[in-house]
Amino acid sequence: MNVKIRATSIEDAEDIFVIYNQPAFRSGTLALPYESFETVRKWLEPSSPRVLNLSAELDGRVVGAAALRPFFGRRAHAAEFWIAVHEDFNGRGIGSRLMEAIIDTADNWLNVTRIEMTVFTDNERAIALYRKFGFEIEGTHKAATFRNGAFEDVHCMARLRA
Repeated sequence: MNVKIRATSIEDAEDIFVIYNQPAFRSGTLALPYESFETVRKWLEPSSPRVLNLSAELDGRVVGAAALRPFFGRRAHAAEFWIAVHEDFNGRGIGSRLMEAIIDTADNWLNVTRIEMTVFTDNERAIALYRKFGFEIEGTHKAATFRNGAFEDVHCMARLRA
C-alpha cells in the first residue's frame, strides 16, 4: 500500500470530516456526534507554529490523520496527540505510519521528550498501537468521561524519550 504521510492542507478537511464523524472515532475519542464541517475544519487549523497536523493519503484520498500539539512554558518539553484512521482502512499499518511521523517530529525536530494522551480502557487496538511505540500506562482516571450513557475510565499513557 502506497500511503503518503504529509502535512494536512485545508483541502483535506472534507475527508477528515468523514473520519471524524464515523462511529469508531466518536466512541474511541472525546469527539461529540454531529460536529459541523466548520468545527472540524477549524479544529485542523494549527493554533501555534509548533502544532503538527498530518494526513495519510492513499490514491488521492485522506484515510488517516494525526496531530501533535506541544504544550508551552514549563511543559514545553511535552505534547499531546490524537490519531484517527478511516474505518475501512484499519489494520493496514496507517496508524503506525502516522505514529512514526509524530514521534520522529517530536524527537528530532521539536525536542519534545514526553508525548502523552488518554485512551479509553477498552480501546485495545489503540493501546496496542501506543505500546508498540513505547507508550506506557501511567495510571487510570476513573469515570473520567461520559460515553454512550455511562461514565467510562481512561488510561493516561505517555512515552518518555531518554
